[in-house]
Amino acid sequence: MKKLWGVLALSLVAACVPGQLPPSEAKSALGFAARPGEARSLGLQDPVAEIQRLFRPGPGRTGVALARAGGNVIGVGFREFPGESRWEPIAWVSGDEGRSVREIVLPQDSPGHWAPAAIAADGDRVLVAGALGGDVRVWASGDAGASWTVSPVHVRGSDLWFSTVLRTGGKWLLAGGSAAGALVVTGEPGAWETVSLGDGRILGGTVDKAGEPVLFGDRTEWDRARTSNRSCLVVWVADGGWQRGELGCPADRLIAAATLDDGRVMLKGDRDLWIRPS
Repeated sequence: MKKLWGVLALSLVAACVPGQLPPSEAKSALGFAARPGEARSLGLQDPVAEIQRLFRPGPGRTGVALARAGGNVIGVGFREFPGESRWEPIAWVSGDEGRSVREIVLPQDSPGHWAPAAIAADGDRVLVAGALGGDVRVWASGDAGASWTVSPVHVRGSDLWFSTVLRTGGKWLLAGGSAAGALVVTGEPGAWETVSLGDGRILGGTVDKAGEPVLFGDRTEWDRARTSNRSCLVVWVADGGWQRGELGCPADRLIAAATLDDGRVMLKGDRDLWIRPS
């Protein structure tokens, strides 16, 4: 199974709390077959726990995302300063599985509460994404985390955030959301294109056997009086243009996506499982 380090930085994103609407059953969509109750037998690596185990970050430091680049394992997170209103973006890099660790303060082109939220790697190339309000930053490395640059990503919107970075089609893909809904940004530092994917927010994703991105997330469904709501699950597949599928409104959430060695794509929830054949 291709390694997937779980949903990135969910703790940094305000989630919708379902109200009184009852949950509904899991549904199949876009080739994904729902398999209720089958997810509990599958374990997942927790990126935060792995960062703690490998790098043992010091006081005031929080790890959020993890990737492997070249011969290195790279964790990213942030440092908080007690009594001060600021965060500092941090990377931890190790070439020997945590026996020796280099802590790197990532560059900043402007002051702010910069906290990396997602990371991906392609060979020695690494990209990290973070956002604050209406500002988005990416940190890039071409040497497996030894050195870094920072640059803005110009995206129109408020309450921007990103949960996911993928490498697909020779480009980077950033996925997350804004106050206006789910969005995807593709390209390279300095040249980005933004696509809105409608209602909802993107919480994670993977790249399938054909190299196409598969993203998952949720949306809020309200009753007619808009006095109560529930969370419903969504999947987006890039196949000649973005397609959207509804996976129902079960009580449990989706927490990870992975592409299996045989090419099948798996979406894992707290309780339910969805599988799309290769």
